[in-house]
Amino acid sequence: MDVQEDDLKCPVCVELFTDPVRLPCGHNFCQTCIQVVWNMDDPKTSGEGPLFCPECQILLPSDLKLEFNSDLQRKVQDVFAGASSLEGSSHMSPFIIMCDQCIGKTEVAVKSCLSCDASLCSAHTLLHQQREALRGHSLIEVTEDFISFKCKEHGEELKLFCQEDQTTVCCLCIVVGSHKNHQTVTLQEACSEFKKVLETNKSLLLQRKHLAESAMQDLKPLFSEVGKNAEAYRLRIVEKYNQIKAQIEEDQKLMLAVLETEEIYSNKWLRWKNESLECHVKDINAALRSSQSLAHNVNSLAHNQHLKKHRLGSQVELPLVSVIEQEYSSTDKMKTVEQLVDNLDEVVLQNTQRLWSSLRAVNLDPETAHPELEVSADKLEVHWSKKPTPERKRKTNISSQYSVQVKERFSSGSHYWEVAVWKKPYWLIGLSYGSATRDQDSEHPNSDFNSVFCYIYHGNGKYLVCQDSNEKSLAVRKIIQKLGLWVDIPKGTVSFYDGDTLTLLHSFRVEFSGPVCPILNPCIEINGLNSQPLSIVHLRNKNNS
Repeated sequence: MDVQEDDLKCPVCVELFTDPVRLPCGHNFCQTCIQVVWNMDDPKTSGEGPLFCPECQILLPSDLKLEFNSDLQRKVQDVFAGASSLEGSSHMSPFIIMCDQCIGKTEVAVKSCLSCDASLCSAHTLLHQQREALRGHSLIEVTEDFISFKCKEHGEELKLFCQEDQTTVCCLCIVVGSHKNHQTVTLQEACSEFKKVLETNKSLLLQRKHLAESAMQDLKPLFSEVGKNAEAYRLRIVEKYNQIKAQIEEDQKLMLAVLETEEIYSNKWLRWKNESLECHVKDINAALRSSQSLAHNVNSLAHNQHLKKHRLGSQVELPLVSVIEQEYSSTDKMKTVEQLVDNLDEVVLQNTQRLWSSLRAVNLDPETAHPELEVSADKLEVHWSKKPTPERKRKTNISSQYSVQVKERFSSGSHYWEVAVWKKPYWLIGLSYGSATRDQDSEHPNSDFNSVFCYIYHGNGKYLVCQDSNEKSLAVRKIIQKLGLWVDIPKGTVSFYDGDTLTLLHSFRVEFSGPVCPILNPCIEINGLNSQPLSIVHLRNKNNS
């Protein structure tokens, strides 16, 4: 309140003036306040003792007539009008309770008395504080609701606090009521104890706040560290792949060069063979010509001598053409090159098969979520919410487990997906049977399609796998932060992996009786723990089939 408004306050009640009167010394008081000070409202003491000003202590004549200060009253009314205007502009209706003790002109109440069941203006409040008979009354902030401050059973004022039932009671409650023989203290003592507890809790909360803020500060550099680590790994992986690519390209050049060389030397051999055959053909042609000339020679002696000299009398032996074709059509080296490439393909791709190449982009189905689970807008996360949704509860097919299904159904092929579980103390991930479409599931809400027949469960550091009703504990050395699930329907296997290290945790042989559906159960929140979500892992920059 500004200085001008302070000048409009009565020095006795320290409230805005009500019917202000001005004394000869120039000081102003509420008419009721100055009468209370002078005991003019008490017939027994009225007129006794000198009149004086409470401010400057100057003595005043006993027959003094109080002078009403109309200018001051007008200023007070202007202040009230301004306050009402402000309240109206704020769309607030002023809550004003009038004094129940005033006769004639009623004043605004500033306190309420539980003993009198009445609201009091500043003058009557001062009267309660000064008179011996009224000092024991309980004064509270002005109210119209006196019932809430009194015992509903006995109608007495609530002055005590029952420590056993942690509630306020009246005196009769501990004597003849339902709190008989209970340990009680006064409301003031209870308030003091509560204040101590609040101070202790405040101290604990401040400590936890400090720890949380410190933890947040510790997390800040981790964000940049994750980014730096990812960039460093990215550069190293790119460099290694570039080296592998370079080696493969060099190997490709080598193999193509071998093929080219083989082609050159095969052609050389074929040319040499062709030249040999050409020479042989020439010799045969020469022999044929010689034979033809001798055949026409009439001199038998000379003819026989020539045949004997050139050995033309016996049958000519020619090389087999088929043998020659087999020799020069050999492709052994080319086949070796192809075999080496096949070996490289087997080593690079088949012996180093990546499960992540089969990672499926599955999405949660909010319609199948338990009412107390919340699915994120992108349908990749689910967590405990404690916000039941009756509409969803009527639609959901899973009523006994805090689970949610994914939209996808798998009835053929092999599939892999991952779920980030981080460090949740409790979670369950598995498979249930479902129809080829979710609409068919909803038609049979009581069928066996929604039963989880295979799962892995984590409970406070311990891991358990289960197929149908056969459970088995797993000895896991490293805390799993991402769980991978591989389903190979043609081979009839279900396998659980550590999604970070691709270490096989356990594998089941399964005779699939229908389309399988992934299911996630984040489990309930316990004492503020386990509220973290389960997150389905989607590969970025990759279109999953």
